[in-house]
Amino acid sequence: MSSFSQKRNVKKMVQAYSHGLSENGLEELWDEPTGSAVESMYQGLLSCVDDELFLQEFLPFGSVYRVAGQHGVRRRHHKVPIEKVMEEHILLRDVFWEYRRGRSEKVHDFSTEKRVLQCFNNLLQATVQAYQTMEPTIDAMDPLRDPVTGVFNTLYFMTRLEEEVKRSERYLRDVTVVLFHVDSQFAPESEEEAELLRAVARVLRRNSRASDILARVDFGKFAVLVPETRSEDAFTAARRLKEQVLEYLGEMGGAYAEVGIEIGMASYPEHGDEGETLFQEAFESLMREELGEA
Repeated sequence: MSSFSQKRNVKKMVQAYSHGLSENGLEELWDEPTGSAVESMYQGLLSCVDDELFLQEFLPFGSVYRVAGQHGVRRRHHKVPIEKVMEEHILLRDVFWEYRRGRSEKVHDFSTEKRVLQCFNNLLQATVQAYQTMEPTIDAMDPLRDPVTGVFNTLYFMTRLEEEVKRSERYLRDVTVVLFHVDSQFAPESEEEAELLRAVARVLRRNSRASDILARVDFGKFAVLVPETRSEDAFTAARRLKEQVLEYLGEMGGAYAEVGIEIGMASYPEHGDEGETLFQEAFESLMREELGEA
């Protein structure tokens, strides 16, 4: 689906949703933040139909999950009863499925339908949970998450890195740090850059092992902590991840297809015996690749 037609369809659904709220006597609550929230949720639902990886944005710490939480807090501030919030959620589902049924090219796909239903369930969870707690997300790990991508931040990564180095020293195992630098022409802190970072995070998170630790450690850098893995094996895995990221961005089209990815890495005990040393060596390795010296 083209970007233009997708925006047009989102507008159509949001208008239908707004009309449904007006019929319920809630038109005074349809302010600009509410409209933006509903538009973001519908845009996310459409993206999830076409992109399986986008489901991650509906999980805790995902961008759409957070929007739904903010919407729940806003409804609480407006003193909307929780029963009405539940009715709104049902209306949101009805409007979306009515749109889906009206698409002439629609083909029944059980896996897609199941994925979208999970999106709706997570939207309801985020909204009601935030409504009850007055917080967009509630999790003890929230201060250790990157607010844009939902992956871990530098503080958590460095703490885990030190722990893994000590564990590797104790049990005579290897551990590797891999850095990915995302090189783009997008303006810093723009919505285009944010979507780029979320897209990269989706691919890295989906294709990393459960034991790996993924974090965003700088404006355009991601780090993956790979326990019990030698540098040679980590390099092979990192090259595969890079190809998967570039393929995904290529499918997004436009300027996303022109993004570059550089890799830097360092391993214990080969490059150092402290977490900070390994991270610095991985960073210097990244710089050498960017300068063509790798």
